[in-house]
Amino acid sequence: MQHILVTGGAGRLGSLVVKHLSAAGYRVHGMSRRASPGEDWPGAEWKQADLVTGEGLSRAVQGMDVVVHTAGQGTWQVDFEGTRRLLDAARLAGVSHVVYISIMGIDRVLYNYGKVKLACEDLIEHSGISWSILRATQFHYLIELMLHKLTRLPLVLLVPTDLLLQPVAEEEVAGRLCEIVQAGPSGRLPDMGGPQVYTSGELARIWLKQHGMHRIILPIFLPGKTARGLRQGGNTCPQQATGTISWEAWLQHH
Repeated sequence: MQHILVTGGAGRLGSLVVKHLSAAGYRVHGMSRRASPGEDWPGAEWKQADLVTGEGLSRAVQGMDVVVHTAGQGTWQVDFEGTRRLLDAARLAGVSHVVYISIMGIDRVLYNYGKVKLACEDLIEHSGISWSILRATQFHYLIELMLHKLTRLPLVLLVPTDLLLQPVAEEEVAGRLCEIVQAGPSGRLPDMGGPQVYTSGELARIWLKQHGMHRIILPIFLPGKTARGLRQGGNTCPQQATGTISWEAWLQHH
């Protein structure tokens, strides 16, 4: 039986990956810098380790066959340097497969987090460990969090309405990562997107309706290369709309 380590195991995606892999019969170990996983943890074994300092990493990867790397905070220190430390420890421990979740369009829409993720992909591809990389579009729950923050003001919602987004359910991405573990090292995999491309204005209007909130949407224009790339749909993959849970359906369920 394969032993699987899931970094970022206490996070939204990581905990779902742990749940899927446990249900599939693997020996799953969740890893985070936290001393304990919290109340929503699916119940697999827990390993505490810190990607920034490297403390506990060698113990965490010892005896693991596969590492599913979902941890990240969008910084060079945590993501890039942490991934480098993780790979060094995994190589020494004899890990045979690293699975990495990345972001759709990071080679077309330029922004700092995307540059970090691209650099992490390069580290993994040249790590000497067999690997699989999946790029996914924006998660439903991240758009939900953003809209919650933007609606703190009463009466109005200031939001760019012309950006193109293709949100995907994090539950479906977790299931896809489980399939990748089962399939074995596959290199760069086809991108994964949600079932529909929306404008950011459409997402906001649907969200307000589902929450029964009344706001006047005031469109704002975002300048710069990043926003232009988003308006052009560089972060979408309509030809790979393999997710099945729409924005509306996800909101109704959650």
